[in-house]
Amino acid sequence: MHHTEGSSPLQNNKTSSGASTNQNLMEWDKLWTINKKIIDPVCPRHTAVLEDRRVMITITDGPVEPFVRIIPRHKNCKAAGDKCTSYTKNIWIDYADALSISANEEVTLMDWGNAIIKEIKRDETGTIVQLLGVLHLEGSVKKTKLKLTWLPETDELVRLQLVEFDHLITKKKLAKIKKKKGAKTKEEKMQEEEDFLNAVNPVTRKDTFALGDSNMRNRNLIPGEIIQLERKGYFRCDVPFLRHTKPVVLFAIPDGRKHNVMQ
Repeated sequence: MHHTEGSSPLQNNKTSSGASTNQNLMEWDKLWTINKKIIDPVCPRHTAVLEDRRVMITITDGPVEPFVRIIPRHKNCKAAGDKCTSYTKNIWIDYADALSISANEEVTLMDWGNAIIKEIKRDETGTIVQLLGVLHLEGSVKKTKLKLTWLPETDELVRLQLVEFDHLITKKKLAKIKKKKGAKTKEEKMQEEEDFLNAVNPVTRKDTFALGDSNMRNRNLIPGEIIQLERKGYFRCDVPFLRHTKPVVLFAIPDGRKHNVMQ
C-alpha cells in the first residue's frame, strides 16, 4: 500500500478494530475506502481520455483562437496549486460518454459550461465519429444529466499508461481439507494444491493507454504523487513525464468500489 499524508489506512483500521492477538480476516475494500477518505481532500485533479476510444466534439461557435484559464488543481485545497486549462473549438471526450449523448441534448463540459449537442455523426458501421454542438453557457449545470470531462485538441497532451493491478487469487479464502486424526493422504494434498492453482488469477495487471492534460508534463507531476483523474479514479505517479515518446506511468489506487477504473 502506498503512503499517503497523515495516518495510514492500516493504522486507522487498527485503531478502529482495537488491539487483538487473533487473526483478522477482512476485505481490502474497507482499507481502500479509508484510504480514499485520506487522499481525496488533498490530491490534485487532472483529466484524461482513453487514447483509442475517444471522439471529437466540434463546438461550432467555440473560440476561433484557443485561450487559457488558470484554475485550481483542487477546488477545495489551495495547497494543491493551480493548472492551465486550454479552451479550443475542437475537444476530445471518451467514446463511452459519446454513446450516452442524444441529439439536441444539453450537457455540461466540466470547468467550461453547458453545450447543446446538435448532431451526432456516424460511419457506415454505426460508430460515432464526431459530434457537433454549440455553447450554452447560460444554461444551468444542475439541470443537465451528463457532466463530461474533456480535453482540448492540442499537441501538448501527455500520453499516459494507466496500470491497474488485480488480486493474485480469485477466491476470498482457500478451502482446506480437514482431518480429525492422522496426516493428510497424498491424494488430499494433491487436491489442495489443485484447488490453489485453480484459484490463481491468470491476469493480475491491465495496462490502458490514455491522453492526459498538459499539466502532467515536466515538474508538474512528480514520482510518488497521488492524483485523481476525474471520473476515472485515483492514481499514483510511478514514472513522470520524461519525453514525448515515453508515456507517464500511473498506478491505479482502488477506492473501495467494485469496478474497473479504466472502463
